[in-house]
Amino acid sequence: MDGMTTYRPGVTIRELILGVLNKAPKSEIVSVKATIAAVREQVPQLPETDCELVAAIVEMCSLFQLGVAFDVKEP
Repeated sequence: MDGMTTYRPGVTIRELILGVLNKAPKSEIVSVKATIAAVREQVPQLPETDCELVAAIVEMCSLFQLGVAFDVKEP
């Protein structure tokens, strides 16, 4: 995954994640579980694995100096 694959006209996975981060309540910690769910809700046929999405989320969060809650395995 290079983050530049387009899923809707002109929209990349990084842009989808950025959209989710911008809509989320402002805090310094981002939930991986909630972000993955929100991205998959927008694009149900998304071919990326959860691991690939986690990597992209971590990358985006580091750009904005946000913490990441690795809560994917929590019930």
